[in-house]
Amino acid sequence: MKTIELKAAGRYLHAALYEPACAAGEKYPLVLFLHGMGEWGDDIRKVTDFTPGIDVFTAPEWQEKHPCFVLAPQCPAGMSWVPFIDLLARTLYALPREYAIDACRIYVTGVSMGGAGTWALLTACPQRIAAAMPICGYAAPFAVRAARHVPVWAFHAVDDPVVPVTGEYHSPHGAVGVGTRMAVSSLRSAGNRDVHYTEYPAGYMEKEWGVHPHGSWTAAYRDAAALEWMFSRTRRDRYEAEMLCPGVFYIEDFNDDSMYLVEGRDKALLIDTGLGDGDPLAFAQTLTALPVELAVTHAHLDHMRHSHRFARFYMSKKDLPLLPRVQDSFPENTSTAEQVIDIRDGDVIDLGGVEIEVAEVGGHTPGSVVFIDRTHKCLFTGDALGLWMQVPMALPISTYRDNLLRLQAKLAQPGYTELAFLGGHRRQEGGVHPGEPYVPNSYEKLEDMVALCNKLLAGEAEGEPYPVNFGEPAFAVSYKTANMVYKESVRC
Repeated sequence: MKTIELKAAGRYLHAALYEPACAAGEKYPLVLFLHGMGEWGDDIRKVTDFTPGIDVFTAPEWQEKHPCFVLAPQCPAGMSWVPFIDLLARTLYALPREYAIDACRIYVTGVSMGGAGTWALLTACPQRIAAAMPICGYAAPFAVRAARHVPVWAFHAVDDPVVPVTGEYHSPHGAVGVGTRMAVSSLRSAGNRDVHYTEYPAGYMEKEWGVHPHGSWTAAYRDAAALEWMFSRTRRDRYEAEMLCPGVFYIEDFNDDSMYLVEGRDKALLIDTGLGDGDPLAFAQTLTALPVELAVTHAHLDHMRHSHRFARFYMSKKDLPLLPRVQDSFPENTSTAEQVIDIRDGDVIDLGGVEIEVAEVGGHTPGSVVFIDRTHKCLFTGDALGLWMQVPMALPISTYRDNLLRLQAKLAQPGYTELAFLGGHRRQEGGVHPGEPYVPNSYEKLEDMVALCNKLLAGEAEGEPYPVNFGEPAFAVSYKTANMVYKESVRC
């Protein structure tokens, strides 16, 4: 193991990092291990040499079967993990950019105080964690409901005298929570159906393992079924859903791609398919009993990877030249031009009692559209308002501005003035990393985007170099709530 420093959000931690033997081009899981009170301090050797459980994941036998990174930070003496949760959350975003870590297979586990830290991290950034194993810890029972989509297998001994298995617990360092039994019940009541709980009976730890009842980690980390279960989980095929209002569901995949399911009387409409490895059509069918059709906001792979699952689908045929790019990345997508039901400005998709109106906002792609649902007061914007204009086939900024002005005029009409703006990457409106400000798509952002276009065209705004480009230098620029990545060839 090597020692690294974790710094962010005004906090600092030493951490031990174990790196597996990495093959070129391969990505590996990461296990974040949070120790208990016995290992706190400023000597990292206490964590690497004495923390129970780390050796399970660094052992040659486990590494041969499941090569993985193991990160074990050390908590300062007299403190809990709670003040460092934001730092740990940011670390889970940062490390995959520095090491060959599979961002979809990040696992969190911890014991006692570290079990509490595991529950707290689940609450803070559930969208980043593939699965978790909290052991003999405690949790904030209502806050932990945020992890309703995260697979969890928890452990505790019923006769644990240090952290009670149930009821309220006040830790020596000031944290307050409830024992594992109640935390698991809270998570299940929030809708999580991949929650497992092993509660060891009174006397079991002493009789079977010869350890104090608080040391339930001794048995937990030797539970082969639980360890294999955790390593079988991945965010790549996970979908998360919530009802925004009766008749409208919001669906998110691992890539922060946002899809929406809108129900009418006769059928339902899935807006975009995301980039996940699962089956978004099958998932949508778990949310509605109606037949499901597809409408695509634009022909980029993170919005139409799974269009081939539908016999026909709605999309602007102006985007057909982009279809081969999707199929280069995903050959299983065999969609053809004949399957595309062309949509243009003012067209209506009738779901029976609910009409979805099409508005063209070409810019990000030639055929980019937004969908307006006045029944549910929703505007599904795809990538029309928080966009990359450095991508292949992006239109001139002047054309994009004119399309925005036409949309702005439509939205000023009666019946269009109280819409919720629902974007194609809704989670990113809160920032790519924890702690970044939430800037929702809105009428205000539409106005600011028009102003930003005008400033770029007038030479009154200049962008900073942006690392993601497609053969031509890219620049990022912002104005109030609007932001854009562009290339000089579209600045006309």
